Amino acid sequence: MTTTCEPTPETIRLRDAHDLLAAVPYRLGFRPAESVVLACVTASGRLGLVARVGLADLAGIAGPGGAAGPGAAGPEALEPLARAVADVDPAFCLLVLYTAGEATAVSDRVEAVRRVVDPAVRVESWHVAPESYRGLDCDDPACCPPGGFPTSALEHGDVGAAHVLAGRALAGSAEEAFRIPPAPTAARGLSARAARRREACRPTTGDDDGARGWRDEAWAAWRAALRQVDDPAGPAPTPLGPALLGRVGAGLADRRVRDAALLSLVPHGDDAAGAALEGLEDEARTARAISAVVDADRAVAPDPAPVRRGCAVLEQVVAHVPRRLQVAPLTLLAFLAWWQGDGPRAARRVEDALDADADYRLARLVQGVVVAGLPPGWVRAEQAADGSRGRPAGGHVR
Repeated sequence: MTTTCEPTPETIRLRDAHDLLAAVPYRLGFRPAESVVLACVTASGRLGLVARVGLADLAGIAGPGGAAGPGAAGPEALEPLARAVADVDPAFCLLVLYTAGEATAVSDRVEAVRRVVDPAVRVESWHVAPESYRGLDCDDPACCPPGGFPTSALEHGDVGAAHVLAGRALAGSAEEAFRIPPAPTAARGLSARAARRREACRPTTGDDDGARGWRDEAWAAWRAALRQVDDPAGPAPTPLGPALLGRVGAGLADRRVRDAALLSLVPHGDDAAGAALEGLEDEARTARAISAVVDADRAVAPDPAPVRRGCAVLEQVVAHVPRRLQVAPLTLLAFLAWWQGDGPRAARRVEDALDADADYRLARLVQGVVVAGLPPGWVRAEQAADGSRGRPAGGHVR
C-alpha cells in the first residue's frame, strides 16, 4: 500500500468526481495501473488522503468469514489502510479501479478496499480504463455514456492544466516516477575514486582529533553541496561535480554525519545538527528538532526550499556513488518523502535502501512508519483541525 497526503502547491478547486479523478494521478506522481485507489475528502473539503493498492497485492484477500487462497494476504494486510482512512475521518471517498481488464473479474478486491471505509461514509466508485472511464456499476446513460468518458479528458482538463502550471510532471508509471537513473560511467568512476580517498583517510579507532577533523570535512562537503545546488525549483537541479558527490557519499556513511545532515533540513535543527556531529548526547536539543517532524502538537510542514535542496543533493549522490554507499542517502530520501506526505516515493526509496543493506537500522525504522501508514505530525495536526471544522459551503474540494 502507498499513501500520499502531500499538499498541493496552491489551492485547486475540485468541483466534482471528474475533477477528483483528474487530481488523483498528480497526487500519486504517476498514472496508476492495475490498482485500486481510495481518495478521501475531509469535512472541510480537503483531499486528505490518496492511497493506492495494487490489484496483485489484493489477490486472495478474504472477505468477512472467508478464507484466502494459499500464499495470499489476509484481511489484516489492509489494516494500515484502514487506520490511515480512519485518521483522515473522511466525509466522502472516491474509490477508483484502474484496470485494462473487466471490472467484474476483480470485484472482490474492490470490495475489500471498500470495506476499510466506515459504512456511514458515502463512497462513490469509478472504473478508469486506458481509453475510457465510467461509474463502476453505473447503468444510467444520463450519468455515464454507453462508451464512458474519454480518459484523456482527465489529464487535459482544467485540473491537469493547473497542476502542470504548478510544475507537477506526471510520469507514466511508478517506476518512471521514482527511479533515480545512474550517472554516466565516467562520472560514477570519478565519484567512486573520490569516495575511496575519503574512506582511506578516515582515522582508525582511538584518534579522536583525527575523527573529528574527518567529520568536519565531511560536513563541509555536505554544506557546500547544498549551497551549490541552489533551490532546484525548476525542471532540473544544478548538477554537482562527481568528486564532491563522492566525498558527500563517503561522509554520509558515518552515522553522525548522516544524522547531522538530516537535522540540518529540519526547522531550527542547526544546533541539534552540530551536537549530532560532535556526538554530544544533547537529548533535549535533538528532541526539539525531531518534534518538528513527528509531534502533532508542535510539528510543522517541511520548508520546501531546504528540503528540495537536500533531496537534489541526495539523489545526485545516489546516482553517482557505488551501491555500498547508497543506503544512507536513500534512507534520508525516504524520510524526507514521508515527511512531505509522499508515501509512494517514501516506500520506493526505503525499499531501495534495504535492497542495498537489509540490516540498515534507520531504513528499518522508516520502513515501519511507511508500511504502517503513519502520517507525519503536521498532517495529523491538519486532520485534527479538519475534525473541528464544519463542512464547507458549495461542496467544493481543495
